[in-house]
Amino acid sequence: MPTTVPWYLAAAVGREPYAARRLTEQFLVRRFEQVFPSATAIERRQWARTHLSMLAREMMDASALHRLGRSGGPEIDVQGWEHVDTLIRRKQGFILVLNHYDRLLTSALALALRGLSLNTLTMPVLGNPGLTAVQRDFLVRKVKSFSEIARGEWRTTDQGMRPVYASLKAGQAWGILADAWAPEFTRLRSHPFLGGQLHLPTGIERMAESAGVPMLHAVTYSDGATRLRVEVETLPDNARLAIDSVIRRLERDVRSRPWAWWHWGQWEQMWTPSSAEAI
Repeated sequence: MPTTVPWYLAAAVGREPYAARRLTEQFLVRRFEQVFPSATAIERRQWARTHLSMLAREMMDASALHRLGRSGGPEIDVQGWEHVDTLIRRKQGFILVLNHYDRLLTSALALALRGLSLNTLTMPVLGNPGLTAVQRDFLVRKVKSFSEIARGEWRTTDQGMRPVYASLKAGQAWGILADAWAPEFTRLRSHPFLGGQLHLPTGIERMAESAGVPMLHAVTYSDGATRLRVEVETLPDNARLAIDSVIRRLERDVRSRPWAWWHWGQWEQMWTPSSAEAI
């Protein structure tokens, strides 16, 4: 269909079968009640449904990456491209910090369409026991399609990191998710988040320090099914402070749009209450 109609249909069709979507909606409503007790029942239900629509449209994005930001696909407005362009002109390697928030690939893709060659570092896919064969195949196609458009390399964290460091030092850019999380992660740092502590890996800040490269942060906001806004911001030179800034903004964004964060299913593993709340 050579129009944006599929992105509207995606929300109606859904990412999973109807019964599974109903169970997920019920789970999300309970989670939002736990995390946002002052929200109304109507708000919590709407957030849950909007979350499911967002996931379905993100899957549509992944299936038609070549149409994002182009004729026949969702429009993408980019704010802050000048920060990326400055580093490109300096031939300065950098890390583009992302989070599991809203339409996941949009910001990286939008920057690639404007001229950024972007490499991608993700968690393992093929050897990930938490994924089904169908999910693995989908993710492989998704990342490979993105890498072709972004003219970059794809590596996973179970591969050697020396090529990544060498690439950064040679002036290339890498996109990495700051809120990636798995039970086996051990090198974690805590961040104030929604009244408690969010525990996240320290890999990005250690990588930036070791390679001696700056970081930029990009966030996507859905202003409609086919209207997307990307905001790019600079971060402090100190890698630890840079990630602190990223997570502070993530907290503000999640408070503003709870439906847009992907990790509600892992909330109890990633987050702990403050000592006062735990008593």
